[in-house]
Amino acid sequence: MGNVIAVASGKGGTGKTSFCANVAVSLCALGEKVLVIDADSGLRSLDLVLGMTDRLLFSYGDVIRGDATLKEAAAPHPVAGNLRVLTAPGEPGVAESFPPEQIAELVARVRAHFTFTLIDCAAGLGRDVLSFAAAADRAVVVSTSDYTALRGAQSTAGVLERVGQETCSIVVNRLRPGMIRAGSAANIDRAMDSAGLSLLGVVPEDEDVIACGNSGSILALEHYGPAAQAYMNIAKRLRGQRVRLLDQVPGHWGEA
Repeated sequence: MGNVIAVASGKGGTGKTSFCANVAVSLCALGEKVLVIDADSGLRSLDLVLGMTDRLLFSYGDVIRGDATLKEAAAPHPVAGNLRVLTAPGEPGVAESFPPEQIAELVARVRAHFTFTLIDCAAGLGRDVLSFAAAADRAVVVSTSDYTALRGAQSTAGVLERVGQETCSIVVNRLRPGMIRAGSAANIDRAMDSAGLSLLGVVPEDEDVIACGNSGSILALEHYGPAAQAYMNIAKRLRGQRVRLLDQVPGHWGEA
Protein backbone atom coordinates (compact mmCIF):
# COMPACT_ATOMS: atom_id res chain seq x y z
CA MET A 1 0.00 0.00 0.00
CA GLY A 2 1.22 3.48 -0.83
CA ASN A 3 1.73 6.55 1.30
CA VAL A 4 -0.65 9.48 0.66
CA ILE A 5 0.46 12.93 1.79
CA ALA A 6 -1.82 15.97 1.88
CA VAL A 7 0.19 19.17 1.42
CA ALA A 8 -1.55 22.21 2.89
CA SER A 9 -0.82 25.80 3.88
CA GLY A 10 -2.45 28.32 6.14
CA LYS A 11 -2.11 31.06 3.53
CA GLY A 12 -1.31 31.40 -0.15
CA GLY A 13 2.13 32.15 -1.54
CA THR A 14 4.15 29.74 0.58
CA GLY A 15 5.47 27.74 -2.39
CA LYS A 16 3.30 24.68 -1.79
CA THR A 17 2.89 23.76 -5.46
CA SER A 18 6.64 24.01 -6.19
CA PHE A 19 7.21 21.88 -3.11
CA CYS A 20 4.85 19.17 -4.38
CA ALA A 21 6.35 19.12 -7.87
CA ASN A 22 9.97 18.98 -6.76
CA VAL A 23 9.52 16.48 -3.94
CA ALA A 24 7.53 14.26 -6.31
CA VAL A 25 10.33 14.33 -8.89
CA SER A 26 12.89 13.66 -6.14
CA LEU A 27 10.90 10.63 -4.99
CA CYS A 28 10.84 9.40 -8.59
CA ALA A 29 14.62 9.75 -8.75
CA LEU A 30 14.78 7.47 -5.69
CA GLY A 31 12.83 4.82 -7.56
CA GLU A 32 9.31 5.47 -6.26
CA LYS A 33 6.14 5.34 -8.34
CA VAL A 34 4.56 8.74 -7.68
CA LEU A 35 1.26 10.50 -8.31
CA VAL A 36 0.70 14.21 -7.75
CA ILE A 37 -2.91 15.39 -7.43
CA ASP A 38 -3.70 19.04 -8.05
CA ALA A 39 -6.49 19.58 -5.52
CA ASP A 40 -6.55 23.36 -5.91
CA SER A 41 -9.42 23.86 -8.33
CA GLY A 42 -9.21 27.64 -7.97
CA LEU A 43 -5.67 28.03 -9.32
CA ARG A 44 -4.89 24.70 -11.01
CA SER A 45 -1.26 25.69 -11.47
CA LEU A 46 0.47 22.34 -11.01
CA ASP A 47 0.37 21.66 -14.75
CA LEU A 48 2.25 24.92 -15.39
CA VAL A 49 4.96 24.10 -12.85
CA LEU A 50 5.38 20.61 -14.32
CA GLY A 51 5.27 21.77 -17.95
CA MET A 52 2.18 19.66 -18.73
CA THR A 53 -0.42 22.24 -19.75
CA ASP A 54 -1.69 20.34 -22.81
CA ARG A 55 -1.44 16.84 -21.36
CA LEU A 56 -4.04 16.80 -18.58
CA LEU A 57 -7.37 15.91 -20.19
CA PHE A 58 -9.29 14.50 -17.23
CA SER A 59 -9.60 15.63 -13.61
CA TYR A 60 -9.97 13.74 -10.36
CA GLY A 61 -13.63 14.78 -10.58
CA ASP A 62 -13.94 12.71 -13.76
CA VAL A 63 -12.47 9.72 -11.90
CA ILE A 64 -14.90 10.14 -8.99
CA ARG A 65 -17.87 10.43 -11.35
CA GLY A 66 -16.74 7.43 -13.38
CA ASP A 67 -16.22 9.43 -16.58
CA ALA A 68 -12.58 8.31 -16.76
CA THR A 69 -10.47 5.62 -15.16
CA LEU A 70 -7.59 6.51 -12.87
CA LYS A 71 -5.18 5.20 -15.51
CA GLU A 72 -6.74 7.44 -18.18
CA ALA A 73 -6.83 10.55 -16.00
CA ALA A 74 -3.39 10.29 -14.36
CA ALA A 75 -1.19 11.59 -17.17
CA PRO A 76 2.47 10.53 -17.33
CA HIS A 77 5.12 13.21 -17.07
CA PRO A 78 7.12 13.54 -20.31
CA VAL A 79 10.51 13.37 -18.55
CA ALA A 80 10.09 11.76 -15.13
CA GLY A 81 8.84 8.39 -16.36
CA ASN A 82 7.44 7.11 -13.06
CA LEU A 83 5.56 10.34 -12.27
CA ARG A 84 1.88 10.79 -13.08
CA VAL A 85 -0.29 13.86 -12.56
CA LEU A 86 -4.01 14.14 -11.85
CA THR A 87 -5.47 17.61 -12.17
CA ALA A 88 -8.34 19.36 -10.36
CA PRO A 89 -11.80 19.99 -11.81
CA GLY A 90 -11.93 23.27 -13.69
CA GLU A 91 -15.55 24.11 -12.97
CA PRO A 92 -16.11 26.56 -10.07
CA GLY A 93 -17.52 24.89 -6.96
CA VAL A 94 -17.28 21.33 -8.26
CA ALA A 95 -14.38 20.31 -6.01
CA GLU A 96 -16.25 21.14 -2.81
CA SER A 97 -19.36 19.32 -4.01
CA PHE A 98 -17.80 15.88 -3.53
CA PRO A 99 -18.63 14.41 -0.12
CA PRO A 100 -15.78 13.20 2.11
CA GLU A 101 -16.70 9.58 1.41
CA GLN A 102 -16.03 9.99 -2.31
CA ILE A 103 -12.72 11.75 -1.65
CA ALA A 104 -11.72 8.95 0.73
CA GLU A 105 -12.59 6.37 -1.93
CA LEU A 106 -10.42 8.20 -4.49
CA VAL A 107 -7.53 8.33 -2.02
CA ALA A 108 -7.89 4.59 -1.35
CA ARG A 109 -7.69 3.90 -5.07
CA VAL A 110 -4.53 5.91 -5.63
CA ARG A 111 -2.93 4.38 -2.53
CA ALA A 112 -3.29 0.96 -4.12
CA HIS A 113 -1.46 2.00 -7.32
CA PHE A 114 1.33 4.38 -6.26
CA THR A 115 4.02 4.15 -3.60
CA PHE A 116 3.69 7.88 -2.90
CA THR A 117 0.88 10.32 -3.67
CA LEU A 118 1.26 14.04 -2.96
CA ILE A 119 -1.96 16.08 -2.86
CA ASP A 120 -1.44 19.77 -3.61
CA CYS A 121 -4.35 21.20 -1.60
CA ALA A 122 -5.71 24.71 -1.94
CA ALA A 123 -4.54 27.29 0.59
CA GLY A 124 -6.76 27.62 3.63
CA LEU A 125 -9.25 25.16 5.05
CA GLY A 126 -12.01 24.57 2.51
CA ARG A 127 -14.20 21.49 2.63
CA ASP A 128 -12.18 19.70 -0.06
CA VAL A 129 -8.91 20.39 1.78
CA LEU A 130 -10.28 18.86 4.97
CA SER A 131 -11.63 15.83 3.07
CA PHE A 132 -8.29 15.13 1.42
CA ALA A 133 -6.38 15.68 4.66
CA ALA A 134 -8.65 13.38 6.64
CA ALA A 135 -8.24 10.60 4.06
CA ALA A 136 -4.43 10.96 3.73
CA ASP A 137 -1.85 9.04 5.75
CA ARG A 138 -0.12 12.24 6.84
CA ALA A 139 -0.18 15.98 6.23
CA VAL A 140 2.60 18.46 5.54
CA VAL A 141 2.05 22.15 6.13
CA VAL A 142 4.27 24.41 4.01
CA SER A 143 5.06 27.78 5.56
CA THR A 144 7.50 30.59 5.13
CA SER A 145 9.42 31.77 8.20
CA ASP A 146 7.44 35.00 8.76
CA TYR A 147 5.27 35.01 11.85
CA THR A 148 1.98 35.47 9.99
CA ALA A 149 2.58 32.34 7.92
CA LEU A 150 3.69 30.37 10.98
CA ARG A 151 0.54 31.32 12.86
CA GLY A 152 -1.48 30.19 9.86
CA ALA A 153 0.44 26.90 9.82
CA GLN A 154 -0.28 26.36 13.50
CA SER A 155 -4.00 27.02 12.99
CA THR A 156 -4.09 24.76 9.95
CA ALA A 157 -2.47 21.89 11.82
CA GLY A 158 -4.97 22.27 14.64
CA VAL A 159 -7.93 22.02 12.27
CA LEU A 160 -6.43 19.05 10.44
CA GLU A 161 -6.00 17.26 13.75
CA ARG A 162 -9.66 17.86 14.59
CA VAL A 163 -10.74 16.15 11.35
CA GLY A 164 -8.66 13.11 12.26
CA GLN A 165 -5.24 13.79 10.73
CA GLU A 166 -2.84 13.08 13.58
CA THR A 167 0.45 12.96 11.64
CA CYS A 168 1.31 16.50 10.64
CA SER A 169 4.70 18.13 10.10
CA ILE A 170 5.98 21.46 8.81
CA VAL A 171 8.32 22.48 6.00
CA VAL A 172 9.80 25.96 6.30
CA ASN A 173 10.16 27.27 2.76
CA ARG A 174 12.03 30.20 1.20
CA LEU A 175 14.29 30.52 4.20
CA ARG A 176 16.52 33.60 4.11
CA PRO A 177 19.56 33.19 6.35
CA GLY A 178 20.29 36.91 6.15
CA MET A 179 16.88 37.78 7.57
CA ILE A 180 17.35 35.30 10.40
CA ARG A 181 20.72 36.79 11.32
CA ALA A 182 19.10 40.24 11.35
CA GLY A 183 16.38 38.98 13.70
CA SER A 184 13.53 39.77 11.28
CA ALA A 185 12.41 36.18 10.69
CA ALA A 186 11.99 33.17 12.90
CA ASN A 187 14.91 30.77 13.11
CA ILE A 188 14.22 27.07 12.66
CA ASP A 189 13.82 26.20 16.33
CA ARG A 190 11.48 29.12 16.91
CA ALA A 191 9.53 28.19 13.77
CA MET A 192 8.96 24.72 15.18
CA ASP A 193 7.92 26.14 18.54
CA SER A 194 5.63 28.72 16.95
CA ALA A 195 3.80 26.24 14.76
CA GLY A 196 3.79 23.39 17.29
CA LEU A 197 4.75 20.90 14.57
CA SER A 198 7.60 18.49 13.96
CA LEU A 199 10.05 19.67 11.31
CA LEU A 200 10.17 17.67 8.07
CA GLY A 201 12.62 19.99 6.35
CA VAL A 202 13.69 23.45 5.29
CA VAL A 203 14.04 24.86 1.78
CA PRO A 204 16.36 27.85 1.34
CA GLU A 205 15.37 30.68 -0.94
CA ASP A 206 16.74 29.95 -4.40
CA GLU A 207 16.28 32.10 -7.51
CA ASP A 208 16.30 28.97 -9.65
CA VAL A 209 12.91 27.98 -8.19
CA ILE A 210 11.25 31.07 -9.69
CA ALA A 211 13.12 30.74 -12.98
CA CYS A 212 12.07 27.12 -13.40
CA GLY A 213 8.47 27.87 -12.44
CA ASN A 214 8.25 30.59 -15.09
CA SER A 215 9.71 28.36 -17.79
CA GLY A 216 7.68 25.23 -16.99
CA SER A 217 10.81 23.27 -16.11
CA ILE A 218 11.33 21.43 -12.83
CA LEU A 219 14.09 22.54 -10.50
CA ALA A 220 14.85 18.99 -9.34
CA LEU A 221 15.52 17.99 -12.96
CA GLU A 222 17.48 21.07 -14.02
CA HIS A 223 19.67 22.08 -11.07
CA TYR A 224 21.26 20.76 -7.92
CA GLY A 225 21.55 23.92 -5.85
CA PRO A 226 20.47 24.42 -2.23
CA ALA A 227 16.72 24.18 -2.88
CA ALA A 228 17.01 21.06 -5.06
CA GLN A 229 19.19 19.46 -2.39
CA ALA A 230 16.57 20.33 0.23
CA TYR A 231 13.77 18.75 -1.80
CA MET A 232 15.80 15.56 -2.18
CA ASN A 233 16.51 15.48 1.56
CA ILE A 234 12.79 15.83 2.29
CA ALA A 235 11.99 13.02 -0.17
CA LYS A 236 14.47 10.79 1.65
CA ARG A 237 12.89 11.61 5.02
CA LEU A 238 9.46 10.73 3.65
CA ARG A 239 10.92 7.32 2.81
CA GLY A 240 12.06 6.94 6.41
CA GLN A 241 15.73 7.82 5.99
CA ARG A 242 17.57 9.96 8.54
CA VAL A 243 19.08 12.87 6.65
CA ARG A 244 20.83 15.96 7.94
CA LEU A 245 19.31 19.36 7.37
CA LEU A 246 21.29 21.64 5.08
CA ASP A 247 24.50 22.82 6.74
CA GLN A 248 23.98 26.36 5.49
CA VAL A 249 20.69 26.69 7.36
CA PRO A 250 21.28 28.31 10.76
CA GLY A 251 19.36 27.56 13.91
CA HIS A 252 19.05 23.77 13.70
CA TRP A 253 21.67 21.04 13.36
CA GLY A 254 21.75 17.27 13.32
CA GLU A 255 19.37 14.73 11.87
CA ALA A 256 15.64 15.06 11.38
